Amino acid sequence: MKKILALLLASVMVLTLLAGCGGSDTSDASDAEGTAAPVTDDSGYPVITWYQVGSGQPANIDSWTQKANAYLEDKIGVHINVQCISWGPWGDKRSMIVQTNEPYDIMFTDSSTYANDVKMGAFADLTDLLAQTPGITEAIPAEFIEAAKIDGKIYGIPAYKDNASQQFFVWTKEYVDAYYPGWADVHSIADATAALQALKDGTGEPPLLLNKDGISAIPENRYDGMGIGLSTLGISYRDGSNKVVSIYEQPDVLDQFKIVQQWMENGLINSDAATANEASGMCSVGFGQGWPSAAKGWGDNRGTEVVVSTYADPVLSTQTALGSMACISASSAHPLEALKLIELVDTDVTFRDMMAYGEEGVNFEYVEAFGEQRVHKINGDWTLAAYAQGKTIHMTPEDTAEVNPYVDEILVQNENAIRSPAMGFSFDNTNVADKIAACQAIFQEYKGIIHTGTGDVEANVKAMMDAMRDSGFDEIAAEVQNQLDAWLSSK
Repeated sequence: MKKILALLLASVMVLTLLAGCGGSDTSDASDAEGTAAPVTDDSGYPVITWYQVGSGQPANIDSWTQKANAYLEDKIGVHINVQCISWGPWGDKRSMIVQTNEPYDIMFTDSSTYANDVKMGAFADLTDLLAQTPGITEAIPAEFIEAAKIDGKIYGIPAYKDNASQQFFVWTKEYVDAYYPGWADVHSIADATAALQALKDGTGEPPLLLNKDGISAIPENRYDGMGIGLSTLGISYRDGSNKVVSIYEQPDVLDQFKIVQQWMENGLINSDAATANEASGMCSVGFGQGWPSAAKGWGDNRGTEVVVSTYADPVLSTQTALGSMACISASSAHPLEALKLIELVDTDVTFRDMMAYGEEGVNFEYVEAFGEQRVHKINGDWTLAAYAQGKTIHMTPEDTAEVNPYVDEILVQNENAIRSPAMGFSFDNTNVADKIAACQAIFQEYKGIIHTGTGDVEANVKAMMDAMRDSGFDEIAAEVQNQLDAWLSSK
């Protein structure tokens, strides 16, 4: 393996914080005000306004923009206007921009909102324009472009990044060195019981610190929810049946949560997990989604060195593939120019580094390390989230380690992931939208107690599903199955 990329950008870490340690982003950085998008500036260049997410607008955005524009003039003849919104208000602000048709050209989105925004006409159809930006289809694997199709058309460009979902046990090194040196052999919920008990015996504290989201990895690693919007419905990644099922009633999920229930009863989990918005206290082990070298960022977040072991196999679905997308407004005055800007991010290393790391000489500098050119961060003041901008695989590595998480880890996970048989399937919820909303509301009532093993898991799952079936769950399942069968038969 060639030497390569280093530790992950802090912005990426925001989305891979340890769910098992109650992590959350609490940045109070100022938000972009969402000023109206100029069509051209005094120089006569088209101005492409790009809404991104991160920790608010960078302090040096003006000087960065001047340098970026000078580069873009020569490359594709446009200027850029970046508007970065902080994580906290992002969802509400994004919805307002889309619903009020506020002027912009490009917007970050993901699988959680993409299909609904397309349905309401928010994004431009890029299908034909892609012929004029061939670098995109050369840079992004075809399976991810296919996953972005809705009714055969493409309305967003997925980022080539950690498209497969790989979950990890994340262990505090100090504690496992002392009390469970066999941590590297733990790869399942069942494997973890002895480790958790040893950590509790050694520290005197519950080793697994959860908030009310609990261990979502259990169902998500086994079943593809297909973007339905109902967390209790999906198809198996592994059994090949293509049958839409009630996820939490399946033995491979229910049995895992029964073990978690035993952990709770034995004091291996904090007792307030089911209601905790953000758990606090000692954390010996948590869960993280990412790749092995993400351990450095996870450890920094936890305030100590951590080590990781994989939880199950990586999985790839439409939802994981579309974890980061760039979409162009249906009202953009410059859709082709906007797409060329996305193409440049996905193909041009210099501009990719500018977007990801900030202003050269202010936020970062190029150095020689490990026998090649690397990036050295001067400070942590560049607040844009690199993963939300486009392809990450070709970025210049940082100088902090030899390992290349993008090539040696992320690409390996993407290539070896278990593919969902519904990869590329897009569900039309028109006939059952109200039923889905009602059932998902019921799920939110039960999620905390089931995902944390609080109370009798089997009884709680039964009560949840009884309430859902009274609210139309079986009708939803039938609708999804019909659409999926039709889609599969058309392939």
